[in-house]
Amino acid sequence: MRKSIKRITGIAMGLLMCFVLSACQTGPAKEPATEAATGTAADRQEEYEARFLKEAGLVNIAEDTVTFTDVSSRGELTIDKYPKKVVNLYASLTTLWYEAGGTAAGCIGGASAKELYEEYIGRNVAEDDGMTVISDSSVAKKWDIEQIIAMQPDLIICSTAKGGYETISGPAEAAGIPVIAVDYDDFSDYLKWFRVFCALNGREDLWESVAMKTYEEVSGVLDEIPDEGAPSVFCMYAGTETLQADTQETMVGGMIADLGGVNIVESGKGEDRITINLETVYASDPDVILVEGHDSEDISVMIEAQYGNNPVWKSLDAVSEGRLYYLEKELFHNKPNRRFAEAYRSLAQILYPDCEFTLPEE
Repeated sequence: MRKSIKRITGIAMGLLMCFVLSACQTGPAKEPATEAATGTAADRQEEYEARFLKEAGLVNIAEDTVTFTDVSSRGELTIDKYPKKVVNLYASLTTLWYEAGGTAAGCIGGASAKELYEEYIGRNVAEDDGMTVISDSSVAKKWDIEQIIAMQPDLIICSTAKGGYETISGPAEAAGIPVIAVDYDDFSDYLKWFRVFCALNGREDLWESVAMKTYEEVSGVLDEIPDEGAPSVFCMYAGTETLQADTQETMVGGMIADLGGVNIVESGKGEDRITINLETVYASDPDVILVEGHDSEDISVMIEAQYGNNPVWKSLDAVSEGRLYYLEKELFHNKPNRRFAEAYRSLAQILYPDCEFTLPEE
């Protein structure tokens, strides 16, 4: 799949410089994340537990309380079980809360949230009787903070994204309302927060039947990754108006690493996404190109408009030989929650097309 450097002609180099969008670094050759897969089954299990279950294992569940850390730099939090009035200020966290056996008194509404609720909960909970819709946006500056505090919730769940925790933490603390600041970026985070939410709702049975089942299925997919032939991968994120490169810090970037793929782009500064440099992509000539974002149809139009007539783009093996893939929004743009195993299996099949990856039948 790799092209010879001799293909870079003077004309191509001129074109490359025209299409450089910004500087991004070529990642160094990395050992596949599945190196431990060459050991015994016990070795692999130990490696998976360390990678995915460590944070969930640090959650301390007592008879009436749950103790854990969030991303607020407050140290350990101890929250009472069975909160009766919960306000959830991030739609994807609302879906996780409901999957863990909870209900909410306040949530985010709007078209995007409705889509998430219907996909993961089975209905638009924003329309439930007694539900207060705080805003149609997860952007904190659009919230009515006085309305939230006036509801007198006994728990607020929010994200650090879009100014959430920064905006609500001060007023909530002054009113004596506990706030959980959630960071949910990968499978490990899913397991941790599902553990916390199940415990708070008194539904530890769901931890075993849902989360651990998903963990075992993900482990099963990783067990099937071949020891050789790890592909090089370039992953693009399509926003509403811009295209960026996913680093290993993103959910999809982390999954690529878990599956042994080598991301051709790294930030060097811990960024989730960086601006694309087409010269770097051409020089690396990735085996596979992935595209993730909100709507695959709109994304394909955006990419065709930006790169469709670009001879450098069209000369990439992954493009010319049909290894450009648009990832399913429900599994890769949204947080897949209990569908993480399905997401890993789908991505593994793309990265290793000569292998067959299966999940246990329901």
